[in-house]
Amino acid sequence: MAGRWLFVALPVAGLSVVLSGHPWAGAVLVILAWGRLLTLRSARVAVIAVLVFVIIGGVWWGRHQQLAGRRVSAFTESPTTLTVRFQPDALSIRGATYSFVGRSAATGERLIFHGRIGSATELHRLQTLSRPQFWQVQGTQSGLLPATNFNQFDGAAYWSRRGIGKQVKIAQVTPLVASSSPLTWWSDWWHSLRARLIQACQRLPGALKVYALGLFPGSRALEATQELEGMQRLGLLHLFSISGLHVSLILLAVEWFCVHCRLPRNLWERGMIVGLPGYFILAGGGGSILRAGLMRGLQLTGRQLGVRVSSLDAWSLALIAALVGNTGLLFELGSQLSFGLSLTLILLEQESFAWRQLGLMLVSLPSLLNGLFQWHLLTLLVNWLVVPLFPVLLLPLTVMGTVVFPWAPGISTGCATLLGWFDQAMTWLGTLPGNLIFGKPWWWVSWFWLWLALGVFSRPANQRRKLLRVLILSYGLMYGAIHLPWHGEVAYFDVGQGDSILIRDRFNQHVSLIDTGGHLGFRQPRWVPAAPVTYAADRTSVAYLRSRGITTIDDLYLTHHDADHIGDLPALLKAFRVKRVLVPAGMEQEPAWQHLLANRQATTVVMPIETTSKLPLTVRHPFEAAPAENANSLALQGQYGGLNFLFMGDLDQAGEQKMLEVDPQLRTDVLKLGHHGSKTASGVAFLNQVKPRWGIISAGRHNRYGHPNPETLERLRADQIPAVSTQTSGMIRYAFAGQHGEWQTKLKGD
Repeated sequence: MAGRWLFVALPVAGLSVVLSGHPWAGAVLVILAWGRLLTLRSARVAVIAVLVFVIIGGVWWGRHQQLAGRRVSAFTESPTTLTVRFQPDALSIRGATYSFVGRSAATGERLIFHGRIGSATELHRLQTLSRPQFWQVQGTQSGLLPATNFNQFDGAAYWSRRGIGKQVKIAQVTPLVASSSPLTWWSDWWHSLRARLIQACQRLPGALKVYALGLFPGSRALEATQELEGMQRLGLLHLFSISGLHVSLILLAVEWFCVHCRLPRNLWERGMIVGLPGYFILAGGGGSILRAGLMRGLQLTGRQLGVRVSSLDAWSLALIAALVGNTGLLFELGSQLSFGLSLTLILLEQESFAWRQLGLMLVSLPSLLNGLFQWHLLTLLVNWLVVPLFPVLLLPLTVMGTVVFPWAPGISTGCATLLGWFDQAMTWLGTLPGNLIFGKPWWWVSWFWLWLALGVFSRPANQRRKLLRVLILSYGLMYGAIHLPWHGEVAYFDVGQGDSILIRDRFNQHVSLIDTGGHLGFRQPRWVPAAPVTYAADRTSVAYLRSRGITTIDDLYLTHHDADHIGDLPALLKAFRVKRVLVPAGMEQEPAWQHLLANRQATTVVMPIETTSKLPLTVRHPFEAAPAENANSLALQGQYGGLNFLFMGDLDQAGEQKMLEVDPQLRTDVLKLGHHGSKTASGVAFLNQVKPRWGIISAGRHNRYGHPNPETLERLRADQIPAVSTQTSGMIRYAFAGQHGEWQTKLKGD
């Protein structure tokens, strides 16, 4: 079987693709894999491949059936009381909230738990947990909500691959006495050690904290998004546990230490084999950790048994083992990069440095474009410069700063300063011209790119240029198709309790956004730890616009000053070039919201508008300058794809009446109801006159205001106006070409 395990792994990988949402691509991969395996004419390899394929397929089927039997609705909450056991390192705290993954003591089911911290004493207790916890929990349970916007990260799918399909909102906790059994003491010890390591890293200064958390316990610091922004933009995040590079370096360091201490090889190799499962827990248990640890463990085990395990065989066996635990492994960016980059290095071991670097880029680029929608033209150069620095500078600085902190915090501060300077340099490089917002390629095109990349390196070096030209041409054609789309769209984002609407003409000739979404901020007690500011728009509208290859917003309308409509404005101003910010007349003079404009570019114009303003959208309200409250909210109207759209912001019934008085012939096909379906808007007279064919409601699930109000829904039913809400349908979009279009929703309701 030496060198043949790859042919066993590929059919399993194809089956995982079939079961994870791409049946056609997976089926093609399975057929090609079996066809290639049969050409080996090895009965032994074929028998082993069939057995592995059938056994793993059976395991996946049983797990799927079990998870399906436990599913509950994501739209309704039901009371529950259960006893849960969880590890201390599973606890994540952000501000006054916490979450963790725990296991029900009664059924063994794993669930996600969310709770609120009520006091400084409780916060301190949670921050210092170092042993397994046993709690009796009372609260409400519901299913996990899938991605509610197109091209948004799907958390429900992510957790489903790990056998988790429910979440519990904690109302009350009663701690119980927890103890370890003979079956759990080993993992309990390592999880407790990891919890103490996380707590130690949390006390480190500045950038050292971010690096230490990422490299040692495999935990993500709250500051990581801002601290590592440049590294992410330049495609360097594979250094942080994505590729498993640091794991290989740490294991090499352990081997070097054992050899120089003249320990018997058999002794320390067996010790490493036994300790690797514990290190897997200590390092965070990610896909890249599993790959790097399994590959090294398999090679050490083979050496102990007198069997040579090649790097390719170790990679193939590691892939099989990782897929057993996570069916959708190949659909996660980190795992794609970890397994893809490591396989590329193995296959191109005999190639020159330049060809290896090109191979790494060609293999990683489809994954990066699918996951991040962008790529920096400096990525190849920066990787070439920085990767050699990782083992000789970044990792040693992190190790030294972490180890000496209890005795020499000044040295740790110096290490943090040097790492911070490095991050600043990366952030500066990331701002240089060359960051290409490519957009999200079609899935089959990504597979085609990988196939072409393999074709390039299956040929002699002097015959590769032709295929490379085809590959470059295909990237250019895909870029053009994304940036000059044949259809336009009107899209209502699901931003929870708020509004954000995209209007995009065909070929992206003009891009408008009405509101940005946001959340209302509440003053926190002094004991609540400060958390970095984040914006939900980064996961919703910003991600979607980037997936469409959009870099410029021509007009950004802010209907009024409420936070749920404009709170995420900084995220949009930072991510895109915004030509005009259009506000209702009078709002431009209000100081309370001006801080949101801090990130705007010098070319961004803030422009007050009213009904006399000449714009791509017709302004129906306001008629005069006034404070930008609900009563002075913008109301906008436009014609797209053969339909007339009216967007009401948070305008109330008094404003609706003014619109009717000015234009008694006002009509529309699609009405975005004012004020999230509140009874203060969408009056009977207004609905009777404008006569919409459809109503759109943007409101948050389980919101405290009871939106949409039952009275409003009854008015719609009385007028036979079908209503679609982001609460149950997620993102709602109308894709059009010419005078025709098609409605699409992200969710199908419940």
